[in-house]
Amino acid sequence: MEDALARTEQGWIDNRADGVPFAGILADLLMENLTQHPEKRALFERMKGGAAIELTDIEAAVTLIFAQGRLRVEAGVVGNPLIVIRTTSGQVTDLNAIRIVGGLPWYGDEAGRKVLGHLCAGRLKIKGMFAHPLFLTRLTILMSVV
Repeated sequence: MEDALARTEQGWIDNRADGVPFAGILADLLMENLTQHPEKRALFERMKGGAAIELTDIEAAVTLIFAQGRLRVEAGVVGNPLIVIRTTSGQVTDLNAIRIVGGLPWYGDEAGRKVLGHLCAGRLKIKGMFAHPLFLTRLTILMSVV
């Protein structure tokens, strides 16, 4: 709980989904990315909207609600998120391995092809990817750990 309070005081991340272990992992990942990669901070400041992530194998879901420099993590699918990602807990980590080349996600290497394979096979579904490509690209950049 202290970590969540510290993040809230910094004005960055408010994790309200303590009952969902995956939420803490996401909040920690984003906090680490924002701390270690200051260039991602400007992108984070411009983010506005929601993205839900549903992990079908463990029946867990969280919604990331971005509000220009703040992020609120809620349990479940909350409101009407711009993007809804449905996959398994094992495959969601593949999304974090996508490299960013020239400011865009790169699907030409092994990690990128793996994600495309999940999409084509239906193991990864992203509702809103064509309606909100800029938001999805920004989310991918924020979540990428490579």
